[in-house]
Amino acid sequence: MHKVKKNHRHRQPLLLAWILVLGLVLPPAAISPAWANAGPEALAQALASFNAREQMASPLPELGASLAIEIQDLLVLNLAPDYGGVVGYLCERAGDGETVVAALLENMFSSSGATLYDAKGSEQIVQLGLLVRVRSEAILEADAASSLQAHFSELIPAVIVRDQLLSKEQTDDWAAMTAVNAGVRYLVLGEPWPIPPSAGADILSAPLKAILTGKAGAALTGGQGLAGNQKAGPAVWELQQRLASRGRTLRPGELLSLAPVGPAVVLGGVGRVTARFETVLGERQIVFALRPLSSG
Repeated sequence: MHKVKKNHRHRQPLLLAWILVLGLVLPPAAISPAWANAGPEALAQALASFNAREQMASPLPELGASLAIEIQDLLVLNLAPDYGGVVGYLCERAGDGETVVAALLENMFSSSGATLYDAKGSEQIVQLGLLVRVRSEAILEADAASSLQAHFSELIPAVIVRDQLLSKEQTDDWAAMTAVNAGVRYLVLGEPWPIPPSAGADILSAPLKAILTGKAGAALTGGQGLAGNQKAGPAVWELQQRLASRGRTLRPGELLSLAPVGPAVVLGGVGRVTARFETVLGERQIVFALRPLSSG
């Protein structure tokens, strides 16, 4: 199993006392005009959908950016007893091209050989990706033009599984995707590659390849390079800017998934699947099973 450093920011008590509204954990500061209009309904809907793993029958209320982020924070807080604290971030593109920042929680992770179960009420979206582990707080001094290799200690192959929780009309909506934390459910990690603090080649900009195969070796998805031809440097800079706007910073040990490798694919209980990754650091393989819920 891969160890992730615990980050208990979301478990620490706020300066104001917590109260219960509709059985959910809510801070009194959340009771604002915008919150009063749509917040409780949207949070209850997002939390119910996430816990039941069911696609919403109706769309979330219309949400502004700040309210969507507030709902996401409260969703993560309510999930903490089962899923643990925030140990990293995943970046996903919405339909308008804007970046959705999803929190990665410590109990979402498993390793090669895992058996995962699909959901009866929602589709499972599977993506290939590469994660990097933050080496030190020196990354806070990096900018868009910086070489980031020295700021990361590991490159980790991963398979990311997200539940499609949103109604069809909101599947690519930035605010709705943010409110449900992009539906992130599982991350299956392979053996990491250590990243030397100083190396002759820029590892994060080097060519890479990944492919996911099912029965009889049939290709399910794959790609070469980060989706949308994204580059690691600008992606990290954008993530830092978005976190700073929320009053947060990257911390040593946190994991970052900057973009998927290849397109996402919808998979049900397909059984055993294999993900293969090729980078300048070598090759890795992840084997896991995705089974129907009834077989658990």
